[in-house]
Amino acid sequence: MPKLFGRSFSRRELARRVGEFSQVFGVELLCHQDGRERALRLLRFRTGSGLSFDVLVDRALDLGGMTYHGVPVGWHSPAGFRHPWLHEIDAEDGLGWMRSFSGMMNTCGLDHIMAATEDTAEHYCYPDRKRVFHGLHGRVSYLPARLTAYGERWEDDRCFLYAEGEIRQAAMYAENLVLERRIEVEVGTDTVRFRDRVRNLGFYPTPHLLLYHVNIGWPVVDDSTRLVAPIEATPFTVHDPDATEFGPIRQGEPQSRFYQQVYEHRVVAEPDGTARAALVNTGFEHPTGARGIALEIAWDQRSMPALFQWQNLQEGNYVVAMEPATVHGGSREDWKARGEIRTLEHGSYWDYSLDITPHVGQTAVEDLERRLTH
Repeated sequence: MPKLFGRSFSRRELARRVGEFSQVFGVELLCHQDGRERALRLLRFRTGSGLSFDVLVDRALDLGGMTYHGVPVGWHSPAGFRHPWLHEIDAEDGLGWMRSFSGMMNTCGLDHIMAATEDTAEHYCYPDRKRVFHGLHGRVSYLPARLTAYGERWEDDRCFLYAEGEIRQAAMYAENLVLERRIEVEVGTDTVRFRDRVRNLGFYPTPHLLLYHVNIGWPVVDDSTRLVAPIEATPFTVHDPDATEFGPIRQGEPQSRFYQQVYEHRVVAEPDGTARAALVNTGFEHPTGARGIALEIAWDQRSMPALFQWQNLQEGNYVVAMEPATVHGGSREDWKARGEIRTLEHGSYWDYSLDITPHVGQTAVEDLERRLTH
């Protein structure tokens, strides 16, 4: 039964108290009407637990804003939630991705992640196309979804809010991939669950890579914030960690002229393959007096064996990201040499999962740290 405002209710008991469940929880389909976001569809989820978040229908069903008990959890960049009709994916030598980059979570892929590069196109059997250009983090982030279903689903006295859709990444003589996505959260709870399947609809063997770019901003990220996870080792960094006084664990206040740091951590998974990590700010104080805030992610390490951390403590671009991925640190050539790039034949697929859970209050944050460090 949904637990709302400190009490559990059956469906009947709740219906006696409200004429529409939307008074307390629900999913609404909305549309922006101005500026860069004009005509961008979004689904606004309210769980009744204090959690509210936006799913950007026209941006791969990714997460835009998120608040928990009135506190902003996700990150908004100066780029805003630009409508994909305005997006120029191949601009700026592959860095056009940055012109739209914003939000709680961006999906990267489906056939490339990380830095812009080129690769052979011979497997697509078109003589006038010798090479494929891959921009930063691929193309899927700013592709609109075909929304197939959304709303409330009851199982006896339990209620789930959900959305389903398909995001197609395709071209002639190129990839023909689809991301089949389901997002679900149980009413009265705080965990947002992504269940994804990437399938090859084409008849060419197609490379496939995926990364979840989970972006956390202030006030979760602050001077007293730490990365908490069962880290076994940190085998890789893109940038020189000696260029900053900050390592990956402790974060800090916004810095002048901070150069981003990217780390890969090797995390110990649970027996069922679930891996977890969190950003924890024990110095946060909620207006109600509760102390401590955190954002936890959980993913299936069997399908996404790597965890990257993007630390960007720049003034005005203040964000830290946790990023499960299908490949380890290195370049596309490195991944090919190590056999890490997956190849999808016609009809074949890979399944992925990501859970995102905010926590507020000393007890909740202490319990989280205890789970992740023991």
